[in-house]
Amino acid sequence: MSYTNVHVNISENQQQNLKHAVDTKSPVSIRLGYEDLCGSDVLALTNSQVNRMTKAYENGKDIK
Repeated sequence: MSYTNVHVNISENQQQNLKHAVDTKSPVSIRLGYEDLCGSDVLALTNSQVNRMTKAYENGKDIK
């Protein structure tokens, strides 16, 4: 599976949730508002996730 680095804004709480999920190897879900879809934090996403984010950004919507 290939991943693409995407720049987004995520809160401190979301960063902690992601870290905990990585440490425990458990799934995690975060919500990104439209304004968070461009930022300085980097997430490695699958092509499917990138496509969903692109569509949400183009439509001016949030994504979960």
